[in-house]
Amino acid sequence: MNKNVIIRLCLLLIFLGVIFIGLWLILQNSDPVQQAEILETVYRKGNYIEAGIWFIFAGAFAISAIKNRDLVRLHRIVATFTFLLFGLSDIVEVQTGAWWHPWWLFVWKSLCVLSMFCLLIFYLKIRYK
Repeated sequence: MNKNVIIRLCLLLIFLGVIFIGLWLILQNSDPVQQAEILETVYRKGNYIEAGIWFIFAGAFAISAIKNRDLVRLHRIVATFTFLLFGLSDIVEVQTGAWWHPWWLFVWKSLCVLSMFCLLIFYLKIRYK
């Protein structure tokens, strides 16, 4: 990893730490009903943010697919749809309240993760050929 990536990851870690500590302090000073409402809000908004992140990945893979050719392009297109579908599954998760219920949402997410794993294996084979 280069220096810029390390700096960005450190800033992200600090940002997430500040959010976690702030949430913990808020939860410490509230009654159980307020705690449940706060956690529900964090769950909903967090899933929408996560979906947005997956959509950004999908967009990056789509742009990369345009710039590449042949088998690499095909795999970038598959990655685009995989990340797009995974982001959509997070939006559905907010509506259902859980990633494992209903059963088809669990299968949907599992297939997306399996696809991501296969794409990673393909990438590593090409990179270290």
